[in-house]
Amino acid sequence: MRYATWTALALLASASSAAAREAASAGDAGAAWLAGLQDGVAKDLLAGRPLVIETHVALCDNRIIPCGNLGNGDRPERNLYWATSGGMVGWMSRKGSGWKQVLKRGQGSGAEADVLELRVWHRRMTPGEAFQARGVKQPFDVYLVARAWRGTAIDRMLEAYVADLYGHTARDVELPGGTVLHAGGAAHVVGYVGHNRWMDRDAYDFAAAARAGGSAPRPKGTVTVACHTDDYLGADVPAADRVPLLFTSDFMFAGTHAYEGAARAFAEGKNLKQIRATATEQYAAGQKRDPNKIRGAFTNPADPRWRKRH
Repeated sequence: MRYATWTALALLASASSAAAREAASAGDAGAAWLAGLQDGVAKDLLAGRPLVIETHVALCDNRIIPCGNLGNGDRPERNLYWATSGGMVGWMSRKGSGWKQVLKRGQGSGAEADVLELRVWHRRMTPGEAFQARGVKQPFDVYLVARAWRGTAIDRMLEAYVADLYGHTARDVELPGGTVLHAGGAAHVVGYVGHNRWMDRDAYDFAAAARAGGSAPRPKGTVTVACHTDDYLGADVPAADRVPLLFTSDFMFAGTHAYEGAARAFAEGKNLKQIRATATEQYAAGQKRDPNKIRGAFTNPADPRWRKRH
């Protein structure tokens, strides 16, 4: 009986060790991906170029999902995902955010006719340890570019996000004063906020997106804040040139708190564990929740569960 007990304990310890090694392996791969991304960002910062975050927001629309009186997907100024305290404009413009709006532009044209509003926020960032180790010693500029897509154009928004993540075609944005930001596929981070449209579609062909994107000149990070994005993106998207800074693994309000927290933590040179923690804390603050009760809603390769899910 004693032998059987010790045998069982040994097997349990062996299994636990194997699980720990698998988790460490997943974390090591994620850390290597992040390091490659930071190398590329540091190179641009040393050349005097800013860090650019491209953000696609599909406006909440009652024709897609119930959003109540904040669900008119044709009116950014009264939309749940754009104008509220947890929406893009409300959160980025909150008191003490550290961001300054430097551009507001109305409806686009041509391929972006369904982009009803475009805004850009700026902040100066002191380089953290990761960027200092790569030679970045001086404060640098960070720009967050956000596009409000018409609610019923959510599929075009999704295709724009995928094209930017897998490709390298810039969506240039000219600021007052003449500065041109190379956003879109030329950004360092590409993300989206809103309803998870993949839930409503047949299986998505990410391999075709990769072929269409061609050979990207550098890695990019990605942040996605919608319900269960890891279930739909986690198996195909993560790679050395598409670094998953933050995915989600639960149902949630697609607010900007977690998105901005993750993007800012990356710009600060934090590691994947810290990026996930910052996103959790920001979401908890914005939603007035206990961060310990919602930590499991966010994931990336630093999450111990990552290996089990992929």
